[in-house]
Amino acid sequence: EIRSRMVARDFKGHDKDRDDLFAETPPLEAKRILMSRAVTRRQDGKSRKLLFIDVRKAHLNSKCEEDIYVELPKECHCPEGYCGKLVNWMYGMRGAASAWERHYVNKFEEVGFKRGISCGVVFYHKERDISLVVHDDDFTVCGTEEDLNWIKDKMKSWYEVKVRAMLGPDSWDDKSVVILNRLLKWTNEGLEYEADPKHRNKILEYFGF
Repeated sequence: EIRSRMVARDFKGHDKDRDDLFAETPPLEAKRILMSRAVTRRQDGKSRKLLFIDVRKAHLNSKCEEDIYVELPKECHCPEGYCGKLVNWMYGMRGAASAWERHYVNKFEEVGFKRGISCGVVFYHKERDISLVVHDDDFTVCGTEEDLNWIKDKMKSWYEVKVRAMLGPDSWDDKSVVILNRLLKWTNEGLEYEADPKHRNKILEYFGF
């Protein structure tokens, strides 16, 4: 799979310690909590499942509300002295990640999700009992199949998405997925969560195994 994308190169100015450039990433424990919830049966007896969705070209979704200009590549064949004004943020811009975070936070809050206090990229929908953890453009969701299909359709209406897997106990569910370079398997005994194969192989090679 080959990707080609125009990326800007943003330079630091005399603007140190800017809070508006900060974008959160969740701790691994947040995803482990979703895994624990997925194999914990609800009081009504319904099974929870895990949904994994990637948003394509995520940073390009958020509008750029600032006056920011970029030098255009020669392939644009623009006259000398011309530049481009950003309408949407581009990859490589320092404000892109935080703008993307604000964008999807607003989307999820509009449909009933409540944002976490200690970790701002963890969400919960009380009425539907849906838990959600976001890692940049990677969304991991825990809930019943009906509710996972509901939020999947919502996200498809907002973004261009790739549904990577829906793990669950039923025969039609997926049984494995690679998440953050870690292999997650749904088995009859529960969930198996393997370490990053690259790190494992480095340890094996170091000790001569």
